[in-house]
Amino acid sequence: MKKYLAAAVALAAFGGSAQAATFVFVPGSDALLPTETITYDFNSAANDGSVTGTNFIFQSGTNSQGAAPGAGDNSRYLSVLTDGVANIDFGSAGLSSFSIDIGSLDSFNTLTLQFADGTTQAFTGTELVAGPADGNQVEDRTNGRFRFTSTAGERITGLILASANNAFEVDNIATTAAAPVPEPATWAMMIAGFGLVGGVARRRSRTASLLA
Repeated sequence: MKKYLAAAVALAAFGGSAQAATFVFVPGSDALLPTETITYDFNSAANDGSVTGTNFIFQSGTNSQGAAPGAGDNSRYLSVLTDGVANIDFGSAGLSSFSIDIGSLDSFNTLTLQFADGTTQAFTGTELVAGPADGNQVEDRTNGRFRFTSTAGERITGLILASANNAFEVDNIATTAAAPVPEPATWAMMIAGFGLVGGVARRRSRTASLLA
């Protein structure tokens, strides 16, 4: 199958600042980065409650309610059906980035990122792929791993998957924990520490000058 060049695309955030997050599409691949850990593989019914919303199912294989993601591992996956919505919460601390296997992308699929400041950023299937988002279940151009990365100062706190028709199929969400933002007291201690180091350096320089 023809390989398509992975493309980084920045889009405007709805209700917020521009370029709140960018994404890279790796066609035909489900490979993870060394810093990523799979958080949602949808393989265990015990974890199904972590996904909320309406009109979605967890299943394996391919049928009228969804097709197993072409770049995935052929295990159980999440399929959002007609007029369905699936919400996935990443927690209030948020993430700096995450990646996800998406299969047979259609133009009527929409992926929306939620940010800690309350803004959102939506990507349609057409915006996510370089060629037609026509639901092809085999070709690399509509199957692969998408990696979303927030811009500086942003935290991705949630993911909304919606579809106007059957179906929107995803699997193996891998996350990268966001670096914690220092508290004001921590900043004050850091600044004081820098000042102390600078004072010691100046004192040593002055002492060396007197001895010269």
